[in-house]
Amino acid sequence: MKKISYILNHLEEYILAFLMTIMVTVLAVQVFSRYVLSFSFSWAEQFARICFVWLTMVGISLAAREKMHLKIELLQNILPPKWISKVNFFSSIYTAVFSLFLGYLIIKIVYMQFALSQTFASITWLPVWVMYAAGIFGMFGLAIRTFQVSIFPLISQKRSIKQ
Repeated sequence: MKKISYILNHLEEYILAFLMTIMVTVLAVQVFSRYVLSFSFSWAEQFARICFVWLTMVGISLAAREKMHLKIELLQNILPPKWISKVNFFSSIYTAVFSLFLGYLIIKIVYMQFALSQTFASITWLPVWVMYAAGIFGMFGLAIRTFQVSIFPLISQKRSIKQ
């Protein structure tokens, strides 16, 4: 599990750094060419949007790793302390199952886009499924990180308390 975590940590960070660099560079060149050279690239906005989708989806997994997702904490504030770990456990289970379900649905969408061979209007060489594939990475990454950061520690904590 530690090797998977190590690979996933670095993969997320490298993908995010690479995409942010590429997106900012493309947009900076686009702004320069539009306002200084009076020329605009037809594909730059679409490309930046695809990079932003990938940044968001990969960022979901990274945010789960750092426990930075938004969470409703009403029950944690009103329930007695002995119930808080149970609420956290079931909340984490729900998050993991829901993200796996969304990942499955996104796989179906990617498969459909792949079968249709649809491409972007302004980037005719790039298939549309490439953008949707980011959702697979994000949702399965969220599930893995939720198990890794929230569920497994709670299970091991309960085991150590029983022993």
